[in-house]
Amino acid sequence: MGVIASLKKHAFSLFGGNTRRDAARSDISELQGWNPGNRHAGAGRDYGLDLILNRSRDLDENNGWINAGLDRRVESVIGVSIRLSAQPKYELLNRDYAWRMDWTGKTQARFDVWSNDIEHRNDARQMLTFGAQARLAYLSYVRDGEACAEIRDDARGLANTTNVLLIEPERVVTPPLQKGQEGPNLRDGIAYNDNGAMTGAWVVSRHPGDYSATAKERYTFIPARSSTGRAKFIHVFNPRRAEQNRGISRLAEIMVPAKMIDRVDRAEVNAALKSALLSIFIKSAGSTDDISDMLAPANDEALDPWLDAYVDFRTKNPVRVDGADVFQLFPGEDVVTPAATHPNSNYPQFIRFVLQKIAGSLGISYPQLSQDWSGINYSSARALLNELWRSFMEDRRFFTQAFLTPIYAAWLEVEVANGDVKVPGGPANFYRNKTAICMAEWIGPGRGSVDPLKEANADNLDTAAGRKSTVEAILERGRDPEDVLSEEQYYRQRRAARGLPEVNHNLKAAADESDAQAAQETADDNANTPPASTREQVPA
Repeated sequence: MGVIASLKKHAFSLFGGNTRRDAARSDISELQGWNPGNRHAGAGRDYGLDLILNRSRDLDENNGWINAGLDRRVESVIGVSIRLSAQPKYELLNRDYAWRMDWTGKTQARFDVWSNDIEHRNDARQMLTFGAQARLAYLSYVRDGEACAEIRDDARGLANTTNVLLIEPERVVTPPLQKGQEGPNLRDGIAYNDNGAMTGAWVVSRHPGDYSATAKERYTFIPARSSTGRAKFIHVFNPRRAEQNRGISRLAEIMVPAKMIDRVDRAEVNAALKSALLSIFIKSAGSTDDISDMLAPANDEALDPWLDAYVDFRTKNPVRVDGADVFQLFPGEDVVTPAATHPNSNYPQFIRFVLQKIAGSLGISYPQLSQDWSGINYSSARALLNELWRSFMEDRRFFTQAFLTPIYAAWLEVEVANGDVKVPGGPANFYRNKTAICMAEWIGPGRGSVDPLKEANADNLDTAAGRKSTVEAILERGRDPEDVLSEEQYYRQRRAARGLPEVNHNLKAAADESDAQAAQETADDNANTPPASTREQVPA
């Protein structure tokens, strides 16, 4: 009975009785030995976070592909001159759109002056403009996995004392005397309340790798917010789990292939160099003993008299060829050149495969990373750009709202307190409607254009049909709509003052320069009538 029961049980397992999914089995060869533990998301430094951080920076410093990939990501998402676009919710403030535009114009002008102060007083270290600080913080966010900053107030000759101190993530650490207190309310230098909200961070006075510092290190607790709710310490990372408290480098997943490229590059170059240095050999008809006897310090009688006479003849009668060195070989000797096997014919395909993995992890395209644009046509370029643009805009939105907007809100609080920026209801109302007043978007680098002619035609059609606004089209090019429209209005007035006809914006873009010139001449001659053109017209 025991044997029969065992067979029934085995059959039950084979034919659908096993309730476990394949992903939970260990008897499949692909899954054997794969038993990761249930690691808590808040355990950071205990699981190699510091080593990953150091390796990511080493790749940035010594691997040209990684360095270039990070730069492409940063310049596409943030650039060096990201600009504020204040977006207060004027409806909740009982104001109209005209008030909003007037208020945002003045506020943005003041913020622009502060963020581009010629003495860099927006920066606690007085090194960078605010846009350059944003770029460096985003680089840290991508490469190191997180970005940290302290918002300070220092009198530096400006009415607004707000300035920003960027902090490298490894300086945020639990003091040694409080290591035993780590738990739900203190992890890896960051303090939390019972709900898991950050209340502040411990920052060491010097970098852990700065051994030249003579002063004893101090640990300072920086609160997350002041008593008024103004941001004091900013910590941003992109969590992959709900209870994660520290960021992990975006390079963690591609460190193995990146180091593979380093090794293959060095091996390939060394092999090619050796092949070039040892590319010619002399093949002799004589045996080893013959060569040994010839080169040995023996008497002259040991040398074959015929060879002796031959060498003497060639010494007195050398072969000469203009522009070349001619070396006479012994009789029977031949020149042998080994077949060149480097560069390896599979090397380009291997590098492309690895770089595609790296590009995918960094969120950029393979052509951006490798600068290999062969095989790209308009359709593939448009598809590539659309995919990348969604990723860039998502990352820009997340990072700017988590890192830049709190800095703007802290700056604006001082402006309102000083009376330099007026808000409805006075300074006290700023705190009642802080979110509505401080809402903002950030204008970074433009989307770029694959075919300006086709995209201009599409913009004209979408704008005329109401599917896209002029403001949206301007934002896609990385420009501030207020600046563009103000310039347009100014130059329209200038053209009218000089008696020049208005520029016709209602034509589809011409197919070439000659068509464009002809269309413009027709529009100028018939400013008050529809252009006499057979091309498709787009309504105003």
